[in-house]
Amino acid sequence: MLDWKTQSAAAAPDASIRSEANGILVGGAIATEFGWRPIEAVCCGDMVLTFDNGFRPIVGVRRVCLWNGRDVCPDALVPMVIEANVLDNTRDVRVLPEQGIMVESDAAEDYRGDPFAVLMPRSMQAYGFADRVTPNGPIEVIALEFEETEVIYGQCGLHYFVPKTGDLLAQTDSQLGYKILNTKETFEVLEELNSAHMNK
Repeated sequence: MLDWKTQSAAAAPDASIRSEANGILVGGAIATEFGWRPIEAVCCGDMVLTFDNGFRPIVGVRRVCLWNGRDVCPDALVPMVIEANVLDNTRDVRVLPEQGIMVESDAAEDYRGDPFAVLMPRSMQAYGFADRVTPNGPIEVIALEFEETEVIYGQCGLHYFVPKTGDLLAQTDSQLGYKILNTKETFEVLEELNSAHMNK
């Protein structure tokens, strides 16, 4: 039996929605001790491959319906499509605007002193690196919890940022363990990554 807690945030206040909006959309797959596994199939106790700390156990899994498919989808929850190769992703990927993605970049190091940083898809749209797509049904995510903030591997090629339990926007860079890029910094990083891809 899947060890999930299921809840709906369709009518929840903004703060509640925001705290869940960095979950991974149902349909994605991540690297586990069993190989690539659909995000909706993972359970508490499963060992997930992390960027910094090898395999780490999942300590919490919640399947959350952020929008029930009726009325107008809140703008902050409209999924975004990142086209293939923009962030070393092997195919087009749908993510939520608040799903942090870790990237490696010299530009990030110039800004923040560390080549590894986290950008938000919502910041990518302003410069044409991601597009919003109208959802044709409910928006469901799987919100994972680890003992500490982790970065995990998506089968699509993205590195998903999974902050320690709590509101991402209320935490500082030092608390999160990674630098969160602002919109201007995101643009510089994307320009560098795009240029590197074009020169391959």
